[in-house]
Amino acid sequence: MIRERQNKSLKDWLVFLLCLIAGGLSLWLTVQKVTGRINTLIGCGNADGCENVLGGKWAVVFGIIPVSAISFVLYLGVMVSIFMDSTAARWFRVFAAFLILFAAVWFTSLQFVVIETVCVYCMTMHSLGVLLALVILFDEQKKSRRVTWYFSCVAALLVAGLALIQHFGPQANTHRIDSDVRLRLAAPITANNPHTRGSGRLVSFFDGKKSYRLNTLPHLGSVNATYVIVKYFDYTCESCGQIHEQLMKLQADHATDLTVIVLPVPLNRSCNPHLPLGVKDHSNACDLARIALRVWLADPENFPSFHNWLFKYYQQPLEVAEAKAYSLVGEVKMNTVDEEVVEALLRQNVSDYASLVKKTPVMPKLLLKGSTILQGVPRNGASLEALLIKHLEL
Repeated sequence: MIRERQNKSLKDWLVFLLCLIAGGLSLWLTVQKVTGRINTLIGCGNADGCENVLGGKWAVVFGIIPVSAISFVLYLGVMVSIFMDSTAARWFRVFAAFLILFAAVWFTSLQFVVIETVCVYCMTMHSLGVLLALVILFDEQKKSRRVTWYFSCVAALLVAGLALIQHFGPQANTHRIDSDVRLRLAAPITANNPHTRGSGRLVSFFDGKKSYRLNTLPHLGSVNATYVIVKYFDYTCESCGQIHEQLMKLQADHATDLTVIVLPVPLNRSCNPHLPLGVKDHSNACDLARIALRVWLADPENFPSFHNWLFKYYQQPLEVAEAKAYSLVGEVKMNTVDEEVVEALLRQNVSDYASLVKKTPVMPKLLLKGSTILQGVPRNGASLEALLIKHLEL
């Protein structure tokens, strides 16, 4: 009898420890989701693709409740039940174990089959959950097969219901509109400021505290367009490429109305020290940004062509991008570009990123009007055109 009690006690403490770790991870993921930090929206902001898992519709219920919050409550309930010596508490643990087990199977399948992206944090939590369920169910199958069979059926139905709600329910936002004074960028309008140097049309944001000289900065569209927005992006960022395609379609429909200033911000610490923890370095990002800026300075007319090409073929070896730039612009023009101007532009873009990244590291970031910033990529039925019509009156 003494040995049985010792074994039971060790099992209970193992269950408690697994709940503590898995529940703590669930709480952390919930906080990340609710507060708008990393992993909240879809975009190039995480090392393990977690933003594509936690930023999509499968990470929430009814479009707003994080599934990690539900799992936290479940783990907390199991922890409390350990200290309750009753049949109801034991049955609750069995039922919770089946819920956790089936949910782990569902969300793991989603990552590998549907989303095709794996979130390391999520998989760690699911692995702990499966281990917890097996520990709880190891003895219970022998004690009461009828009860465990009943609970397994009910749990399977509940998880299936959750899947249907996620599939047919409201979609989660994959972008966010911010109008926060803490995101304000301040830079004087001087000849030494890379964003305001030269002459020509000046466009301003944040109550005039941040300005851009349209004529001398890389842009797509007419300098006389009615509306001018600013895009901070990285050529190696998949989400940046997606919003690039959306903007190209919009500009085709609004050729004289919309111009986009395009400012590359490489997601690589060799030239951008402001990347938050957890954001991976993107290979060749700094060099591709420099090549693009050189093309703009050497031959603005051919810049749009190279800009579009680079989004399609950024995964090619760096030498391929260099060869493409030289073939478009010519060796003489490319070699006469002032490298100091290129580096100054890149440093200013990166400096702006340091302020813009305070809310969320997702990319791209679009300055729309005044203090309004679009962060991330509109998906799941959201329309970039509808957002621009709303905020720009396009």
